[in-house]
Amino acid sequence: MAIFINPIVVKYSEAKIHAMTVRSVNQAIGQVLSADKYGALMVVTRDGSGRIDSVQTDMVKMNDVSGQIALVSQTKLEELSRGRLGVPVGTFTGIPMLTGRGFNVPLKVVPIGAVYCTFHTEFLGRGVNQTVHRIVLTAKATVNLIMPMGSRNITSEIDVLLCENVIVGEVPEIYLGRS
Repeated sequence: MAIFINPIVVKYSEAKIHAMTVRSVNQAIGQVLSADKYGALMVVTRDGSGRIDSVQTDMVKMNDVSGQIALVSQTKLEELSRGRLGVPVGTFTGIPMLTGRGFNVPLKVVPIGAVYCTFHTEFLGRGVNQTVHRIVLTAKATVNLIMPMGSRNITSEIDVLLCENVIVGEVPEIYLGRS
C-alpha cells in the first residue's frame, strides 16, 4: 500500500529542519571559534622586509576545529530536535488557503548519523596586487523526519564563511610606468 505524503507538508518540514540545522551549526561555530580565527587556522610567513611570503594551512588545527564543530553541532541539533516539529493541520489538506493554519500536528525529528564538517580555502585575485583569502566550512547533517504517514531522511548542507582576508602585494613596476 502506497502512502501519500503531501508535498507541501514535506517542503514545510524540510524548511523547518534546515533552519534547525543552520541554527545548530552557527551556534557550534560561535562556541568553538574565538575572535582570532584566521591566526589560529593559518600560518603566515613573511620575508626579510615584512612582506607576506606564504600562507599555510595548519591542518592539525583545522581538523581539530572541524571535529569540535561537528560534535557541538550534533549535540545542539539533538537538543533542538528533542522538541517535536509542529506542522499546522491545514498544511496537510493541500489547500493553499489553509496552509499554515490550525493547531500543530507534532512530527518527530531524529538526527541520524553525525554532522560532518569540511573546510576549503579559496584564493581569489582582486586587482593588480590584491588576493582575497577565504576559509569556508561546509557542514552536512542528515535528519529523519517521522510523520504519521511515513518517514523521510532530509539532508542539509550549509556553507559558512569563517574568515576572509585581503592580502596586499606590491604593484609591479610595469603598472607604475617604470621599466
